[in-house]
Amino acid sequence: GPQKLKFTYQEKKDYETIESDIATLEERIEKLESEMAAVSTDFVKLNQIMADKEAAENMLEEKMDRWMYLEELAARIAEQ
Repeated sequence: GPQKLKFTYQEKKDYETIESDIATLEERIEKLESEMAAVSTDFVKLNQIMADKEAAENMLEEKMDRWMYLEELAARIAEQ
């Protein structure tokens, strides 16, 4: 019959950890936001924290895309 859809090893691994990865990144962003408020007058530190926050937000966006892809794939696998 037709080839069964299934997760690759990497997809399975990602699927198991991605929700906690996302939660960790969200916490990190919140923490950086409060740090920004604390150092609002220290320009050098503020810039560093803003850069960290931007990196974390970019990573979060990638993880969210990956998560949506994996959720969709999981649904399709379950329907077979």
